[in-house]
Amino acid sequence: MVTKIKPKAERIWALYKGDEFIAEGTPREIAKKTGKTFDHLMFMTRPAYINRFVSEKKYQTKGRLEMVESEDE
Repeated sequence: MVTKIKPKAERIWALYKGDEFIAEGTPREIAKKTGKTFDHLMFMTRPAYINRFVSEKKYQTKGRLEMVESEDE
């Protein structure tokens, strides 16, 4: 049986600022709830966004926004 992988834009994500939960849903739903742009939320799912905070000390903050994929599906 072949399982089809959903595109990132259709998966369920949770948006956090540090340890604080902000919103949950697809990136489009989160964009509507928070006022962030869809493109910015999608960028936060990319490895480049994560690597930026690991490699550059000026970006390392405990309160940064982070998109975490939901594992419920």
